[in-house]
Order: sequence, then structure tokens, then C-alpha cells
Amino acid sequence: MKFKNVTVAGSGVLGSQIAYQISYKGFNVTVYDINDEAVDAAKTRMER
Repeated sequence: MKFKNVTVAGSGVLGSQIAYQISYKGFNVTVYDINDEAVDAAKTRMER
């Protein structure tokens, strides 16, 4: 079984770092968080 898509629950410091590393390895990543502001902050961290 090969995974292509990964969902990360939580976009805090740890979740966004996990999402970044997974996407860096070529996977499609979806980040989920109940707080839209946290997702926006994660996007900013990843863009840096």
C-alpha cells in the first residue's frame, strides 16, 4: 500500500512542522484545525 495523501489534524507548531516535512517528501498534505486563524498562522510559518 502506498500513501499519496496525508491529513494532519492540528496546525500548531508541531502540526505545521509535520505537514511541512511530509509535503517536502512529495506527499499531498491537508491540514485541518478547528481554528481558521491557526491555519493562517501555519501557512505563514510554512512560507518562511
